[in-house]
Amino acid sequence: MNVLADAMVLLTHLYVSMLKIRIYYHPGITDDDMRKALFAFWHGRQFLLVPFFSRLNIAILADLSWAGEIQARVLKRLGYNLVRGSTKRKPVRVLLQMKAVAEAGSSLAFAVDGPRGPIHVSKPGIVFLARKLDHPIIPLATSADRAWYMKSTWDRYMVPAPFSRCLIAFGKPVYVSEEYAGTDLDTRLLQWQNHCDEICRQKQ
Repeated sequence: MNVLADAMVLLTHLYVSMLKIRIYYHPGITDDDMRKALFAFWHGRQFLLVPFFSRLNIAILADLSWAGEIQARVLKRLGYNLVRGSTKRKPVRVLLQMKAVAEAGSSLAFAVDGPRGPIHVSKPGIVFLARKLDHPIIPLATSADRAWYMKSTWDRYMVPAPFSRCLIAFGKPVYVSEEYAGTDLDTRLLQWQNHCDEICRQKQ
């Protein structure tokens, strides 16, 4: 497994080096927001985020399955803090673990419609944690002017084409109220993703 994980890390770095990536931060984001944020993105748009997030102090959930073990080893090598667990089997334990990690000083990253969909319908965990921690949710979008979309996967996973122009965009932070719901997050995240896709289309 270690050899496979090392190979995947190397291939990831090589592939990303062929991309032209631009980073955008909403002017409303502060340094304090970035230090304690709960980053929200769609499962199918995480390819660009995996190497980029490794620069930040971020914790991410890795499943306990065999595939999750490989993922965990790759993420560890990239510099992530990991929370191991299953949101299906023991969701409360996972949320408590992630809450403790955030209170210790890490930001958290969530593929909010993962691990198995439905597409663009977020799970309630991120809103629950944002409310309990009083930390902001920052919507994240990634896009590319040329990309492949895996139609055989439930999330239509996006892989930017080599030498494509790519965008990673951090949206306006959201502090959730008691009335804030997952559907509010879905709407905001979809709007942000569509806006970034349109920017990339215009640059073709």
